[in-house]
Amino acid sequence: MRIDTLNNLNIDEEAIVLENNVDSSNKQNLINLGVGKGSKIKCLYVGPFRDPKAYMIKNVILAIRDEDSKKIMIVRKENGSY
Repeated sequence: MRIDTLNNLNIDEEAIVLENNVDSSNKQNLINLGVGKGSKIKCLYVGPFRDPKAYMIKNVILAIRDEDSKKIMIVRKENGSY
């Protein structure tokens, strides 16, 4: 099990959200869109300057800025398990 932050997830890597520490103004919006504890997340696309990145969360594609993704703790999928 490897704990990291969402901004370090590479294209086609999957992870589980452990904790969402984004500031209160954006935190509830992200939770409403599925970025909450226990959610599976996959990186699909990286912007031209590595910001933002697009993620698949519960069959929704969501772009998250690097500033916010640095505050989301994840567990990476390794060798087929989390």
